[in-house]
Amino acid sequence: MHVHDLLQLASPDLTLLWGEGPALTREISGVTAAGHQDPARSPQPGELVLSGLEWWTPDDGRATADRFVGALRSAGATALLAGAEPSGQAPDALVDSCRAHGIALIAVPAHTTVHALTELVHQHRRGDPGEHPTGHDGLPEHGGLPEHDQLPEHADGIRRTAGSQAANELVALLAMPDPAEGAALEDALRAWGLPASGPYRVVAATTVGEESGGASDGAVCALAEALQHSPGESCATGRLPGGEAVALVPAEPDAEQRLSLSERWPALYARQARTPLHAGVSDAVRAPEGLNSALRQARYALAVARAKAPDTARVTAVEDLSTLGALLAGVPEEVRAAFRLRVLGPLAGGGSHRMLLETLEVFLAHDGSWARTAAELQLHVNSVHYRIQRIELLTGRDLSRLEHKLDLQAALLCR
Repeated sequence: MHVHDLLQLASPDLTLLWGEGPALTREISGVTAAGHQDPARSPQPGELVLSGLEWWTPDDGRATADRFVGALRSAGATALLAGAEPSGQAPDALVDSCRAHGIALIAVPAHTTVHALTELVHQHRRGDPGEHPTGHDGLPEHGGLPEHDQLPEHADGIRRTAGSQAANELVALLAMPDPAEGAALEDALRAWGLPASGPYRVVAATTVGEESGGASDGAVCALAEALQHSPGESCATGRLPGGEAVALVPAEPDAEQRLSLSERWPALYARQARTPLHAGVSDAVRAPEGLNSALRQARYALAVARAKAPDTARVTAVEDLSTLGALLAGVPEEVRAAFRLRVLGPLAGGGSHRMLLETLEVFLAHDGSWARTAAELQLHVNSVHYRIQRIELLTGRDLSRLEHKLDLQAALLCR
């Protein structure tokens, strides 16, 4: 698909402000967003660059425009898609700069998003010679996933919506120790084309075998791929500084994002060993101010997914943390071990106390029933009483008290 092909489409109401000759015949490989004066790290060769011109003010002159457009040209961008002023025109200095650098300049409506342009480009690229008849970003339209060796070929396409500078900066704001200022967060949302109000969900993901600080660009791209085929709207997918892949997804509280991700995770793993196989999904939050806490929820749910299925695909949502065991699974192993040793005392090591540990497990599983515990262990009730007394002596807990039963149950779940 070329620039002039995009302009001939009836949607999304694009207007050519400058472009002629070779500038209109360049091949389009994808779409990305740029919201700052230096976009050189954001575009990939052949990409359209969508900018709301947040970096431009009426006092800026030709030098500012040249700095931005020159960086696009150096990065190999195909064209600049700019949010036009109310008059329908871009700043004259920007038009002149694009003409001087040979970069086509196209005005886009304010409501146009990266996701919408991405879908449009891919829909029409499927008709180009040599393109495979696939759905979104390389996944077949009618069920199934592409063959194992197709993932690397369409990974570049996924980068249109994953790991861009705008998405990474948005994700970094969510990870700040204190909630980001409302204005900064709203600017970051707008730069990515996301609504300024919720509801949102946050998704965090890593690859099997990775520590929480080791997510790769491939993990970010694969997370973006999975989300692009889930119900819902566009999403921003980026990477925490030195941390997990993170996505921000506009979604209704009852959206089926988690179900769709759960279905796709094993399929992604089956065809690419380095895809992110563990994911955590936050609860829906109504306003941008809640996104920082939503990220913490998603990362905790991710820790639970890793603990529950260390060697295979798993998606865990905050809604899944409905039992004490599920909640404790996300506690760091070092903390779990310390708690287990402190509460169980000599029983934690097993060994000569293995029989007492088994009795405790059965006793708690039967809600403290002496008779049912004795029946399962094939013991006399008096023997059960003796063993429970020994357990209370060694642990310092009183098994007639509910809070002490909960302490011991939690310690058993931390093994």
